Amino acid sequence: MKRIALFAAIAALCAPSALLADMNYTNFEVDYLDLDGDGGVNGDGFQIGGSWELNDQFHLFGSWQDQSFDGGFDGETLELGGGWSHEFSDTLDFVGTLSFLDAEIESFSDDGLALGGGIRSRLGESFELDAGLKYVDFDSGSDTGIELGGRYYFNDSMALGASLDSFDNADTLRLGFRWEF
Repeated sequence: MKRIALFAAIAALCAPSALLADMNYTNFEVDYLDLDGDGGVNGDGFQIGGSWELNDQFHLFGSWQDQSFDGGFDGETLELGGGWSHEFSDTLDFVGTLSFLDAEIESFSDDGLALGGGIRSRLGESFELDAGLKYVDFDSGSDTGIELGGRYYFNDSMALGASLDSFDNADTLRLGFRWEF
């Protein structure tokens, strides 16, 4: 999985600047989730989220997940935070994030902070790639994972996307729709 992230980063750095479009940090997103946890605990769910661009470099974001796991138990996760983006060139943005997470599974509840960093590259008018690392420090322990994603824009403001988050304890595949405004 780490080789894929490295390949995505190299590909984004090498993309010609004439093929890229400006990136927008104000959006609304709905995703289907497929969860694959350690010990054979699997599930699915959905996520609703979005972000709001405050200026050229800062944005706020949030998401809410509802999950159903094998064995009949459910979970919810809320994430709220802020992000900083830095345009290295027309071909590449660096994005850093800091967020608060609150997760509940049945009667167990945990919260913590997450720190993320990665790249975001819009290739032409139709494609976007992103790759990053995310460190999560819950009260019950910490974890570091890789996040990889891509989107196909079928018009100027709407896209279909897929992403994979791979952490030590679980992998999450997302399939979704994004509307930028």
